[in-house]
Amino acid sequence: MKEQRHILTALVFMVAVTVGNVQVQAQEAASSPVEAYYCSLRDGQSMDDLMQVASRFSKWADKNAPDYSAWILTRAFVQGDQLPQMIWLGSNPTGASMGKTLDAYQKSGGDIADAFDKVIDCSAGHGLATSVEINAPDGPPGDGVVMFSQCSIADGSDWMKAVEAHKAFSGKMRSMGGKNSNWAFFPMLGGVATDFDYWAVSTFNNWTDYFTAYDLYTNGEGWKQAMETFKGVTNCNQRPPTVWNVNLVREGAS
Repeated sequence: MKEQRHILTALVFMVAVTVGNVQVQAQEAASSPVEAYYCSLRDGQSMDDLMQVASRFSKWADKNAPDYSAWILTRAFVQGDQLPQMIWLGSNPTGASMGKTLDAYQKSGGDIADAFDKVIDCSAGHGLATSVEINAPDGPPGDGVVMFSQCSIADGSDWMKAVEAHKAFSGKMRSMGGKNSNWAFFPMLGGVATDFDYWAVSTFNNWTDYFTAYDLYTNGEGWKQAMETFKGVTNCNQRPPTVWNVNLVREGAS
């Protein structure tokens, strides 16, 4: 943004966890940082205007942050004034590479930051999460659909057991014909207190794939498999998930 000179990314992660948990996650599971802004279009601006600036940013990243990936998320099935009009979600494969990206953007991305600031307002907040891959056989997501579920770890359980349960359930959904890919986002920095522990993230290539999984869950064995797999480990049914359209801005070099 103009006043902060940070990379536009998205999804404000609402809770800050302890440094101890950060260290444990880094030691026990492959993870990557995801930073985020909640955004809305300024008066008189359009998605076309945003995509023009996003294209400029992508060209800048080709030279200055080649391993940075970014997506624009827009509302599909959401409710409540507390949710943003759109989300710019971004990630680097490691914390070190994210630091390099931010340093480079602060040094040479000022004109792009000014252009973004004219089109969108992302002053609602900025957060950081650790993304842990659950099941992503097709690699990072492109265009499509993403669903976020708020989950709370059960008493006597822990985040590692929750990850294993999500891996088991994701595999069961795919074995039934689902085409889901899955991650867990653990809030780390820049949030406020909430009543859940992490996001379960499911991505799909299109709405057909999403609603195929919907049928498998509601009319097939999905709901039963979920109850059996998550019992005593984690609870992701405290409130309905939110679902968003996804447009890929750029896929970072691996």
